Amino acid sequence: MQKLELGSKKKSRPKKLRLGFYPYTYVRATVMKSLLFKKEDYHKMLKMGFSEIAKFLQESNYKKEINELSAEHSDADLLELVLNKNISYSFKKLIRISSYELALLIKEYTKRKDIEDIKTILRGKFTNTDEKLIRNSITAAGTLSLDFMTSLLKKESIEEVLKNNSIVEFSLLKDGLKALNEKKTLVNIENALDKYYYNHLIEFSRILPKQGDLFRNFLLKEVEILNILTLLRLKKVKFDKKAIPNFIIPTGNKLKDTKIKSLADVGDLDELSRALEKTEYKNVVQKGIKEFKESNSLITLETELYQYLLKESILLLHQHPLSIDVILGFMFAKDIEIRNLRIIIKGKQLGLSEEFIENQLVF
Repeated sequence: MQKLELGSKKKSRPKKLRLGFYPYTYVRATVMKSLLFKKEDYHKMLKMGFSEIAKFLQESNYKKEINELSAEHSDADLLELVLNKNISYSFKKLIRISSYELALLIKEYTKRKDIEDIKTILRGKFTNTDEKLIRNSITAAGTLSLDFMTSLLKKESIEEVLKNNSIVEFSLLKDGLKALNEKKTLVNIENALDKYYYNHLIEFSRILPKQGDLFRNFLLKEVEILNILTLLRLKKVKFDKKAIPNFIIPTGNKLKDTKIKSLADVGDLDELSRALEKTEYKNVVQKGIKEFKESNSLITLETELYQYLLKESILLLHQHPLSIDVILGFMFAKDIEIRNLRIIIKGKQLGLSEEFIENQLVF
């Protein structure tokens, strides 16, 4: 795969992407969306053990993966591998049934899964996690294969992983590597990876025709919320205020970027919480801000913002049911489903209460 510098374009990329009308693909995406779990399904799983959850998944859209993997794996390991294989299959299926132009858009979107897998490998190496556990967490649902990700996993150092990642130029990651060596933190590297992905996708969205407007607006909203979450986390650990702007992902939208900059300029987390109450997200974050003030926990606040994004993705599915929006809306909703299932599995592994786990679910 050709490497891309931030802001650069593939030579093969068209100046304007021409998207036709693809009713078969749109209908298939709508059917796949109808198979996603509902709120009541999560409530049922919260009361189950690992074997019961596996049986529940076997009676759903995860049947194929359960049948393939259950002979050699069990409990949490089985469920993790099933989730990885299912999301990879779902995204690759969409690419298979799409035209060249539509597949190009889907591949650009799914590069977020490549970035997530690279971060999984980096975190595993940073914490000296067992290689098998890291491999079980790799989805390979993006543009890079499981074999390629496994080859990255076998690299001896984080630096070697970064040099051979095949997505982001190493020159864009050098500052992050320096911070890792000096401060023993992956924050700078992960931020550089996220910045690359979102800047690249925002740039790509500009070549979409008018029918891509809704997706483009959703993407900018997603970046805005990710920036807010970044600010919340950095303010919580009292991160150097002068360095915070380096972690903001620019949207290219002057109004949104100015708003985020003003939020970054506030003094501390308490002040940021009050500032959020004056934004368009006031009603979204009310409960989370109340909990933060009472317990100093950001869990509910983060969950509320993800719930807001999920509702926005549902608009993509319903406002234009026969357009690219239904495909991209499904992919975001599928990602949320996998996130929810991972939270349930991890919560049960750690022996957490049903209430605590449920408060982190997005539906």
